[in-house]
Amino acid sequence: MQARSVKITLAALIVIALTLVVSPKIIGSSIERATIDNLIALIPPESASQLEIRRNEFDNGWFSSSAIIEVIYTPLGTDSVSLLMDFTIDHGPLLQTTDGLRIGLAFANIQPSLRNELFDLAIADFPFPLPDVSLNLFARFNQSLRLGMNITALDYAGSDGEVKFEGLSASFNVNQDQSANFSLDMGELSATENSANSNIAISGVSLHSVTEQMNDILADSNAELSIPSIGSTAPLPFTVSDILIEYGLRSSATSSENIEAYQNISVADIDGDLPIRSLTWNSEVKQLDGELIRNYYQLLSDLQKEMNSNPNAVTAELSELGQELLLLSLQNTLELNNFLRANAFDGEHSADLRVQWAGLADLNNVAELDLNAALAALTLVLDVSLDLEAILRSPLAEMVDPYVQQGYLTVNNGRLLIQASLEDSVLRVNGDELPLDQFF
Repeated sequence: MQARSVKITLAALIVIALTLVVSPKIIGSSIERATIDNLIALIPPESASQLEIRRNEFDNGWFSSSAIIEVIYTPLGTDSVSLLMDFTIDHGPLLQTTDGLRIGLAFANIQPSLRNELFDLAIADFPFPLPDVSLNLFARFNQSLRLGMNITALDYAGSDGEVKFEGLSASFNVNQDQSANFSLDMGELSATENSANSNIAISGVSLHSVTEQMNDILADSNAELSIPSIGSTAPLPFTVSDILIEYGLRSSATSSENIEAYQNISVADIDGDLPIRSLTWNSEVKQLDGELIRNYYQLLSDLQKEMNSNPNAVTAELSELGQELLLLSLQNTLELNNFLRANAFDGEHSADLRVQWAGLADLNNVAELDLNAALAALTLVLDVSLDLEAILRSPLAEMVDPYVQQGYLTVNNGRLLIQASLEDSVLRVNGDELPLDQFF
């Protein structure tokens, strides 16, 4: 009985050993698809015209592989930026990653290098070497990916100034269903230039984002950027604290073909010679037609291709696409909402602007656009409330009395008010109807 148990144990050990030896070779046969191809699949089709990916080299071994990939990004109207990535890929199933021993398909260390003439010129005069940048890629058995990035710290002091950078780390996780999340944390960054008697300090940066579909630019998504403080003592002393910026896309509640975009910006405290002490801005765009957005990116893509083949040519086809895009914009409905609150000149102020565009569904040609029809399709509501005492302390003080006398401003309980609306081609300001023809 004991001998049988020993044989079973030995057989199991042999199977495990063979698995560990043979699996890397099996995994290696599909390692390019598991790593490089899956990364490329994350690129939205709308960005394809601005990206060129060259597989300069791929060597497949038993336990590891290597690859050199060049990504060339060509922004519209500017020089290309080339990112060369040197992959050293370890085959699974047992992988030594930056987070310790893991089980997965592959783990790659990536050495990036940037090639761009303007970038090279910009850093040529730096008195210190740039910090090291390292990337790593972990491919799991379920086809999900994790891309990590680290930038080392930098501490420089010389006769010309000082630079201190506490480093940066980021991670990008993509799930099997293409949903993804991104996280970035940067330490303190400060710089002093002695010759200009100037300095700046950023206490840190944190960025987090999620998306339901990585390769779909219109998928529901959200991003949030926060900066605890930005400050300087020279030449202009200031400190800006608790900066928060949020941006997102979401599906419309009223139509599956429409999307909504929103943005929130807040600055809790501004200390310095500026008259503004705090700021909050909330904006949203509703009833955005998804087809219109995709057509916009298609126009950019066609323009990019045209410029790549002949930078001096602007074809009639591209002009026609531009007209089609403008026509779609005029035909479709749109809603814009903006709310602004600020503390300035030691007073609280707010402004609320709401715009609705009903669309011109019967418009067949941009040249046929009628101004009266456009005004009839436009609804606008504006509410402004200003602290009277604060405005009287500001450079705008001399404008208060004339505008009140003309009816553009009203005073109520220590507030300067503006209530304006445009509806059914009728403009009203503080309850009084104003003829539109005086503005055209």
